[in-house]
Amino acid sequence: MDSATAIWEGGRVRVRVCAATDVGLHRALNEDRYATWIPSDPEELSRRGVLLVVADGMGGARGGEVASRMVVEGVVRSYRESAGGAPAEALRAALAAANRAIHRESMARSELAGMGTTCTAAALLGDELVLAHVGDSRAYLVRNGAIRQLTHDHSFVGQLVREGQLTPEQARSDPRRNVVTRGVGIGGEVEIDLERPAERLAPGDTLLLCTDGLHGLAGDAEIAAVASGRDLERACGDLVALANARGGIDNVTVILARIESPGDGPGASTGATVAGTARASGGSKLARVPGGSPARLRGLMILAFVLALLGLLAAIAWRLAQRRANAI
Repeated sequence: MDSATAIWEGGRVRVRVCAATDVGLHRALNEDRYATWIPSDPEELSRRGVLLVVADGMGGARGGEVASRMVVEGVVRSYRESAGGAPAEALRAALAAANRAIHRESMARSELAGMGTTCTAAALLGDELVLAHVGDSRAYLVRNGAIRQLTHDHSFVGQLVREGQLTPEQARSDPRRNVVTRGVGIGGEVEIDLERPAERLAPGDTLLLCTDGLHGLAGDAEIAAVASGRDLERACGDLVALANARGGIDNVTVILARIESPGDGPGASTGATVAGTARASGGSKLARVPGGSPARLRGLMILAFVLALLGLLAAIAWRLAQRRANAI
């Protein structure tokens, strides 16, 4: 598992960012990709904020890996180079440009034909948030232990959930869960969801971006409980470990951004672009997240199961004793 950590301290809030990605237990190749960008120039930081991007590639051969790398690198580059205008439009334009580049590449190289990728990108501008989204990767807001999904899944089962034909729990095991209805690079143009939540971010809030390697195996309440952990790096590692403990059937990538008060703990402004896959290429050197092993989580799950079973047996014994007493 690869990971990265960065901190930004601004005038109104401080943002601590951690990210991790893992190939999982059944894949030979990690087709997920992520990047975080924190400008070092104060004026640029004020104008563009902190950028977070996560992508999950799709396509034969190495097409998925190529598509996810291209969208992450393209979004970061285009957003950084945008001359002006509203950050929301700059983010939309960056994703649209990446879509066109990926589509051109897939048309030019037969081995990459049909490749595509999901992409969820977030710009944090102080206590404001802008999201651009295509596919079934997700963005969540975790606040006071409660979790809210900020994006809509562009997938077949996601549509069925919104229509009330499936529950979120049923969707996670539905055989059609991998059918994505919208992807970056599939066509020359793509419809991009652009969200700007009305509420302001506050100290203690955690923004979570992830691929379906996590939310496809763990429920929202479980994700919220882990993401709310005080140690953000450990929370990143534990979320990856949770996905692997549930079978690790897919690559899993997580970005956590914790909003803090400016004076919380040590730290200083940092300007960096960090990009990662299972094997990072370019960007800052990545460090392994401590803690959060799959074995530890499996042990806790087994203990919880045993305790629940003992409780059930005790309830059955009590009922039998009551029946005998009534019979007498």
